[in-house]
Amino acid sequence: MKYTLLFLIVGIILLVIPINISRPSFNGTDPGCGGGGCHTFEDGKVSVTVTDLQVQITVSGTTNDVAGELVDATGTVVAFNNRTSSNPFTLTAPGPGNYTINAGYAGPLRWDSASVSISVTHIGDNSTNLVSYKLYDNYPNPFNPSTSIKYSLPEANFTTLKIFDALGNEVAVLVDELKSAGTYQVEFNATTLSSGIYYYTIQAGSFNETKKMILMK
Repeated sequence: MKYTLLFLIVGIILLVIPINISRPSFNGTDPGCGGGGCHTFEDGKVSVTVTDLQVQITVSGTTNDVAGELVDATGTVVAFNNRTSSNPFTLTAPGPGNYTINAGYAGPLRWDSASVSISVTHIGDNSTNLVSYKLYDNYPNPFNPSTSIKYSLPEANFTTLKIFDALGNEVAVLVDELKSAGTYQVEFNATTLSSGIYYYTIQAGSFNETKKMILMK
């Protein structure tokens, strides 16, 4: 009886406590960072452009990986990218509104903040402008030795992006993690591979798509 009661209490606690998704920790009030490993604010590091609901974020002054988060007017993180080599990178807003962008990099730890206001005029009256699942054609193609692969997610999902050779053998894993809604771009470097036809496949929830690319050395 006491074990049944214990499991019931634990279950109630799990229902009450929210499960937080890992996201960048930048200084601020909500979300915040109060520990010793916080980023140092440096004005002028972040610039932003908006197209429809796509917020393109550029972090200046670094060649390192960058990260960032999109925060709505209530202080809720609505989109984030924990780490990406793409600079600029894109986060997708869930709808019109006022947003704060916190973005930065490590080595040394630096961050900056910017604000954007997305109105109906940004996205128009046509809901088809909203981002959907999509795997884009890689560019360049044919390529040697690197190419960019871009994909879009309308909602958070555990996502994999893998490369296969013409025989179906897996040769690289570019993405294997939970990704928030947004449009992403990753680089595939095939320096160690031989010329030929390769395939890249994305899996995000029930969405699955494969495209062909050609490595020509």
